[in-house]
This record gives sequence, structure tokens and C-alpha cells, in this order.
Amino acid sequence: MQGGEGLRTHKRGRGVLWSLAGGLFLAAGVAFAGEQADRAVAAVRQLVAEGALPAGAVLRLTVKQGNLASFLGEDEQLKTDWEQATGTVIDARVMPQLASRAFIRKDAAVDLTIARSHEMPDLVSEGLVAPLSPLFERFGFALPDRPPEGYVHVRQQAFFDGQIVAIPADGDAPLLFLRQDLMDDPARQAAFLARFGRPLAPPRTWAEYQTLVAFFDRSDEGFYGALEPRDTLTGWMYWVPRFLAHARPGQHLFDDAMHPQIDSPEGVAATASYLATLPYSPPGVRQEGNDYSYTLPLFLGGKGFSTIITVAAAKLATNAASPVLGKVVAAPMPGRIEDGRVVPYPTLIYGNNLVIPARARQTALAFLFAMWLTDPDISARSVGVAGGFTDPYRYHHFDDPRIRAVYGPAFLDVARAQLPYVAPAGTGLPGDSAYLDALSDNLSLAARGGQSAAEAMRNTARQWEAITERLGRPAQIAHWRRFRAAFPTVSSAAAPAD
Repeated sequence: MQGGEGLRTHKRGRGVLWSLAGGLFLAAGVAFAGEQADRAVAAVRQLVAEGALPAGAVLRLTVKQGNLASFLGEDEQLKTDWEQATGTVIDARVMPQLASRAFIRKDAAVDLTIARSHEMPDLVSEGLVAPLSPLFERFGFALPDRPPEGYVHVRQQAFFDGQIVAIPADGDAPLLFLRQDLMDDPARQAAFLARFGRPLAPPRTWAEYQTLVAFFDRSDEGFYGALEPRDTLTGWMYWVPRFLAHARPGQHLFDDAMHPQIDSPEGVAATASYLATLPYSPPGVRQEGNDYSYTLPLFLGGKGFSTIITVAAAKLATNAASPVLGKVVAAPMPGRIEDGRVVPYPTLIYGNNLVIPARARQTALAFLFAMWLTDPDISARSVGVAGGFTDPYRYHHFDDPRIRAVYGPAFLDVARAQLPYVAPAGTGLPGDSAYLDALSDNLSLAARGGQSAAEAMRNTARQWEAITERLGRPAQIAHWRRFRAAFPTVSSAAAPAD
């Protein structure tokens, strides 16, 4: 994990204590496999013994359907183990198809739920979720962030404004999925080499990706070069990695004074790349609500050359009944070539982290269950559920035999290699939903032919300026400075650009 401005470390025992602006806020010590879970169970029993928690207390857990299978375990064995160990009861429900912000506002009968990483600034700023730093201090837990068993993206997923507000429970950075069998075809390899003067291989840059998309497209036959969603809701997820790859070194969404840097040649180039796949995509990608639930089944059904989705797709591609079994390869997200090395530019997109609503009745119980569930041993059982969609979020998950059997070793190895380059999700600012909605709305309008790439960036930048003024520029500058500290720096481990 990258250090940031004002970040210092202090040794304490076998752990590390981080501080920001002089205030201690996280003990990032090492938790041995099983120890974290045992301590969570012991803490629940102690609360019951003290009368602070009634015997048979009910934990109201509401998460998305895919998460529920993982959190409850294979045949709900994790649920059974927790209930037998603590004497408490899990009332598990499926979360409706709402953004976490809207759901938490609407439903007060929830003790523990999930929220995407980019939603944290709005959830905290609007007082919708409970701060977790006091609970970490009360019960003496930590969020270790180093191998072999630490959480992978602690800074990007757990923090807002120097406080812990979520517990990582899902690792959701995108990968590029390609049809390896088509790239291995000798006739196509010869044709590609003759046409472009280079071997047919996974793309290193977005320009190379676009070349492959066009080369393999047979839209008139119902086989598409690109199966990326272009609906309004998720537009930013497929644009931001393009912007990061096209941006100048040190160029971010905003400058130090919170003026947008997207109305620029780099922002326009990223938008042009975003729009360039549309001629090689099914018309339905523009339809509202057609996110990965529309494009992924097409790819898995053998209807396209490429898609962009998290490593969760590997569970489906490696299924024995999959039409594309043995035909798919994962590659790092396209990036750019820097100092002779290929640097991918992924960003967290979904990422369902555990949060405690501010109106929760069983705050302590919810916290202790979250720490139990994300224990090294318990979390490996959770991520390894074949029918679940919780991706690896601790380092050792990538080596766990159960998880490798479900995902396929090659897919996990690509996801792991990309970890050092993963940028945090969204803007990191209060008003994140407003900023991203403005961007996605303009991308959607451009995708429908209503404006050019340059106009989309100009209009988004103007709307972003208005949002910043409304929320207060000095406060937003301070938030932005802290968020930027979570961005990775280019690593010498990047692959050579052979």
C-alpha cells in the first residue's frame, strides 16, 4: 500500500500503528489465520456474559444476492458455524437493486450491509454509516495490509478522512477477458501480422485494444469485438481507467485547486476511446440497465471477443458447462508504456465492503461478525464458494487451493499481478455520486450521438466546477488531497514492453 502525505508509522509489538496528522487511527498488525475469528467469537460471548448483548441476539444482515452466498458459506455452513459459536442468530436478507446510499436511507431494519468503495464519502458525509475506528479501538482489532494474509486494498476501501468506515470484503478491480482460442488461430495470427506488422497478442494500451476489437468483430454475424457496458449508471467505471492511462504523469481528475483536468486533450482522448468500441458492440449496450448482467452472458455464451469485468467472471468461464471453457484468457487492463515498461491502469469499480448503518441496533455484534467473516481462514472459505461473487481481498486468497480451484489459477495470477497498480474508486469526495452522475450522463449522451467527446468533457468539467462550489471548494480541496494519497505510484515491477 502506498504511503501518503502526513502518514507515519509507529512500531507496537508485532504490528504497525499508523498515524495521520498526529492522531493514531489504525493498528495494522498481523492477524494469524483463525485468531481474528476466535477473538471475535470471544468478544461476543463476553458481551453476552456481561449482559451488554442478550442471548440469542439477532444480527440483521442485508447484502446483494451474490454476496449472500459467499457470506453465509457453502450450504450456509458459515452461518451455522457463527450461530453455534456465539449463540446469536443471523437474519439474512437480499438487498434490493438500489445504490447503498438509497437503501440505507430507506431501510432502518439493518445492522450490517454492503457499500461500494466509491460510495463511502457520501455515506459518511450524510451520516448514514457508523464510524468504525472507535470499534477497532474498543475491541483491539486491526486491518493488516501486508502479505502474506493482510487485506489488499485497505487504504482504498476502508478509509475516509483518516477514519475507518468500512471493512473490506470484496476485491473488485476489472480485468480484460479475451478469447484466447481466436488469438491462437494460425490463420488469424498470419493475417494480423501482415496487416499490423506485429504479433497477435493481448493489448498493452487502449489503442492496441481498439485494434483487436475491430480485427475480431463480426457484428453482422452476431459476434462482437467488444462487450463493454455503456449504460449510464456504470459509464464512469469504463472511462476512468482510460483517463488514467491517457493522462500525463501527475494529471488527475482535478488539480490541487479542485479544477477539473478532464476538459483536456487527455480527457477527450479517453472519451474517444470509450466511444470507439460502440461500432463493434451490440446496440443493447446503450440501453439503461444493461450493465455487466447484459454483456457478460453474451461473452460467456461465445458471442464476443472481449469484455471487461472483475475476476468473478472466471468462476463462470471455468465452469464445466461453460461454452467458452478453455477458450478465455485474462489480461491486465490496458495502460501505457512508461520508460520501456507496460503499466496497467485499473481502478476499483464495484467492491462490496461491509458497513454498519448509523441506525443499526446491534452495532457491536455487526462489527464482530464482520471481523469474524473477514478472518484469514473464514474469508478463504467465503471467497471459495462456487456460487458466490465475492472476489479475493486478502493476499493469501490468491494462493488458497480452494479458491484457485474455483477461479482457475491463471486468472488469479493475472489479478494478483495487477494489484500494485489498482487506483481507488470514484472521486473520493463528498458529492461523489453527483460528480460521477454528471460524468456518466455526459458519456451516455455522447454514446447516443448527442454530443462529441470534446463537448462531453467540456460539459462535465463545467458541472463539476458547479458541484465543487456548491459543496465548498476549500473543504473539497482537503478531501481531494487525502484521496490522492491512496493512488499507487508506478512500480519498477511493471512488465517490460517487449
